[in-house]
Amino acid sequence: MLPALALCAVLAQELPPPTYKYDVVSIRPANPEERNSGFSPGPQGGLRARNDTAMDLLTFAYDARDYQFLGAPAWAKNDRFEIVLTPDKADVVPDGPMSREQLDGWLVRNRQRMQAVLHDRFGLVLRAETRELPLYVLTIGKGGHKLAAPADPKRGINFNINNGQTINARSSTMRMLCDALARLLGHFVRDETGLDGSFDFKMDFARIAADPAEANSSDPARPSIFTALSEQLGLRLESKKGPVPVLVIDKLERPTEN
Repeated sequence: MLPALALCAVLAQELPPPTYKYDVVSIRPANPEERNSGFSPGPQGGLRARNDTAMDLLTFAYDARDYQFLGAPAWAKNDRFEIVLTPDKADVVPDGPMSREQLDGWLVRNRQRMQAVLHDRFGLVLRAETRELPLYVLTIGKGGHKLAAPADPKRGINFNINNGQTINARSSTMRMLCDALARLLGHFVRDETGLDGSFDFKMDFARIAADPAEANSSDPARPSIFTALSEQLGLRLESKKGPVPVLVIDKLERPTEN
């Protein structure tokens, strides 16, 4: 099975079936009063999805952003589900400090299990392509980067976006930063920094406007995200157009409840 993290290398071809499977999965409509959503560990090292849409499940399972999925039906962004999957073989439970490799392994395995759930219970038929689309390229600024080595590697990875205007990262990678920027800016962000290690960093910036390429935000006291990257992290974000990996949905159906 091709790991989800290697999605960008799979272009214009069908995706292979997942290697890691689930034993039991429960799918129910989410409580309409629920306001929080997200993913957390499930039984036997499996996965819980709370108050998540099918699009949330897709972006998690294939480690991609919603703008990379083409052909999704309208309900996929509106209907919300509660899902609990149990692995076919017991996995580690991330309930304490874990190394980056351990956490990445757990995520990859459960991404694949969610792929299996989407295929079996949502009838998902998916193919990968590339399309020429707007994107951003992240590089190191002329003065060099201002990222710090992890102050305490034993504390593990932590990456948070707070209130849409602060990023706090501990022992985090450029991939994590690119993913966060893509989520905030609504476009694919390609990492061309050449930085492979883990870093501690913090960035404060203005809340992203509806069109992030235009205004800084409604808060003139904070710099734009582009200025913050340059001044606070020594990184540069450039707008370009280029090949972006996309996933075309040929079929996706509402699951039956169980």
